[in-house]
Amino acid sequence: MKKSVIALAMGLMLLASGAMAFENNLIGIFGEAEALTCAADTPVGMPMTIYIIAWLVDVPGITAAEFRIDNYTGNPGYPSAIVTQTWNSPLTVGTIEEGFSIAFQEVQPGPVVVLGSIEYLIFNPTFPGADYKMCVAETLDSGNLVIVDADYVTIPVAGWCFVFNCVPGGPNGNCDCLDTIPVQDSNWGAVKALY
Repeated sequence: MKKSVIALAMGLMLLASGAMAFENNLIGIFGEAEALTCAADTPVGMPMTIYIIAWLVDVPGITAAEFRIDNYTGNPGYPSAIVTQTWNSPLTVGTIEEGFSIAFQEVQPGPVVVLGSIEYLIFNPTFPGADYKMCVAETLDSGNLVIVDADYVTIPVAGWCFVFNCVPGGPNGNCDCLDTIPVQDSNWGAVKALY
């Protein structure tokens, strides 16, 4: 009961601070740890960080997640950009381009769970390009886009996108978070193999 009240209070604080009000559990890419924006221009010569976040609507906390990032920029290296991934748990398996699993030793309470971040140090102003969209999607090998709750139940979630250098009125609409969601179904997956 106490955890439910705390989770509700945190959710209300996030909504009051301007965070998006999502209707479904999801894993997405956002411009900040509070999940406020889904698009940003890439600054040249200054670090830029994006966050991979599990947004929990009806799940109090998670112990693991499995997903991939479709159209990931990769790390082209100098002279284009240096890209660094940081994960909030040492228990990771796979690559974010094909299939990535992250597990936690303790339950991570929602509604916002930062799984990790990707830092960009961009040197080439044309990297990664206009309207460059990266989306959280199902893994290539097992087709999973899931979270695992505190009771170790695997729950399918939706994926959410992030757009670099979004052009308003272009293929990504008004560059609003609501314009960037791909609707995806997931199935039972290999996350169980972590346990």
